Amino acid sequence: MGNTTIKRTILRAIEQAAGAGVAATALLVAVPAPAQQSQAVIWCVNKAGLYSPEVAINGCTVMIEAGRETPANLALAYASRGLAYADKGDLDHAVADYSEAIKLDPGLALAYTNRGIAHADRGDLDHAVADFSEAIRLDPTFALAFTARGNAYLDNKDYDRALADYSEAIRLAPKLAIAYHNRGHAFRGAGSLDRAIAEFSEAIRLDPTYRDAYQSRGLAYVGNGDLDRAIADYGEAIRLDPKFATALRSRGSAFETKRDYVGALADRDRAIAVQPDNAENRNLRGHVHYAMGDLDRAIADYDDAIRLDPNFTAALMNRGLAHESKGEYARAVADFDEASGLTPTDVNVWNSRCWARAVGGQQLEQAAADCDVAVKLAPDSADVIDSRAFVHLKLGDLDRAISDYDTALRLNPRLASSLYGRGVARQRNGDAAGAGADIAAARAARPTIAEEFLIYGIR
Repeated sequence: MGNTTIKRTILRAIEQAAGAGVAATALLVAVPAPAQQSQAVIWCVNKAGLYSPEVAINGCTVMIEAGRETPANLALAYASRGLAYADKGDLDHAVADYSEAIKLDPGLALAYTNRGIAHADRGDLDHAVADFSEAIRLDPTFALAFTARGNAYLDNKDYDRALADYSEAIRLAPKLAIAYHNRGHAFRGAGSLDRAIAEFSEAIRLDPTYRDAYQSRGLAYVGNGDLDRAIADYGEAIRLDPKFATALRSRGSAFETKRDYVGALADRDRAIAVQPDNAENRNLRGHVHYAMGDLDRAIADYDDAIRLDPNFTAALMNRGLAHESKGEYARAVADFDEASGLTPTDVNVWNSRCWARAVGGQQLEQAAADCDVAVKLAPDSADVIDSRAFVHLKLGDLDRAISDYDTALRLNPRLASSLYGRGVARQRNGDAAGAGADIAAARAARPTIAEEFLIYGIR
């Protein structure tokens, strides 16, 4: 979440924190050399990120191979090249260069910090924390090292330690916006949304161009149910960066929650224009088309999402549901089959396949087997038990149907489908009074319930 930003901050906007900025500037001024090497230094340090990682790597390599540098400057060259490798996503070479920098200058705190970030990016949080802690030991005033270690704790959901590190970073550098921003994420993870919003707001006050802080505050507003403020924040993040696909996705979801499908669709289209090969963008747009009742376009988007990512379980599930809504039960079952192979312990997969088979009416025994698995995976889910009761109803096993409906209604007394299904089962079992009461209660809870069951083949 925050380490990528910190990685660039350490050497690219280092004036916010003492220590590393001095080191980076030293590399620029401490190497009296021929013009070619001076250009190599400029490329290597890559101040403000003006050059591509490849150019920076070439510059650092020229310095390293020239054999003219002091050990301290050579360490900085390795550290800078490691940063360029990390920018490319080549974390193995990044770690190797940071380690070489540390061998040359064991007191170089920024090399430990950057190596820690590379470890964190590889998912190795234990080594990351160890490196951040060593950087802090070497330089107890290095606010960004505290922030980076806080991120590692945050990734481990160790919110108390994360909050402590972010707070120390803020004490050391009261204007360090990223520390407030990330402390907001720790509060949000701990469930303190109001405090999270306050932290994100402070980050924005310190840096009004901080697009990620607007995005993060928008997420917190969504958590508080304040969709209008969330949409406003996402809008500001998008204004600051019109190609910020994450904010486009978030605002689209907020519009969709408000049932503003026109607004949602516009944001889905823009996200796809920014990231045409992103499977999630296609899946999300399919969801909007589905909500609008345009099932063919929804299926086309899900097709694209699956083409881009054949193992995208959510898109397979969504396409299955769209086929089911069209009455194409065999196609729905085929999608749920594929999804079950990818996520065999996902109760929704088993429940959805059970339902599609049951509504299709041609694979009832297999539907019952699917629902049995779903009930084992989620024995306290009223919806899952309701599905199995429906299968029993379609099979004509009225006693089992009533038993499952009883259980579902104990878990959710107002579940209209269980009330109506039990009413039908009781009616067929000769219990007219019980049937009448259940069907009346079901209609009160959902007036269209009888028409829905008629579509499912139940009169």
